[in-house]
Amino acid sequence: METIGKRISYVRKENELSIVISAYSDKAKNSLMFAWFIAWTLGGLAVAVYFFRIHDNQTKVMMLVWMGFWLYFEYKVWKAYTWRKFGKEIIKIEKSHFFYKRDNRGAGKVADYTTEFIENLDKYKGRQGDMVSNFMNSYWVVAGETLSFNYYGKEILFGMQLDEKEASALLKIMKEELREN
Repeated sequence: METIGKRISYVRKENELSIVISAYSDKAKNSLMFAWFIAWTLGGLAVAVYFFRIHDNQTKVMMLVWMGFWLYFEYKVWKAYTWRKFGKEIIKIEKSHFFYKRDNRGAGKVADYTTEFIENLDKYKGRQGDMVSNFMNSYWVVAGETLSFNYYGKEILFGMQLDEKEASALLKIMKEELREN
């Protein structure tokens, strides 16, 4: 097994390349995210308990809408926390297939791409410098892809929050493997 930086490991076998990219993790930020999750949970539970004491239907409807948003963000922060703690991207290139999976504690779907139709494997350019790209590259979300390719006209993104050196080295290895297969 060979490595690129601290987060990427790969194994080459005959006609096969297996790559594992561990999620970027920072202990201090993970602790903050977990504390935020606990505070968010407790706040939501307090509102949920109060919901059963209200008799006004309009207030109940407003609180149900609020609890829907609360539940959505409860899910999103838990997903981000577990991704940072346990997540990894798994890529396997063999003969005529490119397999990709975002694995979070064993969960995740495997996407299968035929290598013959993969075009323009390169660094993801995306939108640079705007608020959305800054948010997507932040620690608090599961996003920030740095590599991409076109597949039947659709842009496929992967390689979350890799630095420039890691992205370049990984790209070189993947392009070599795709040329050989």
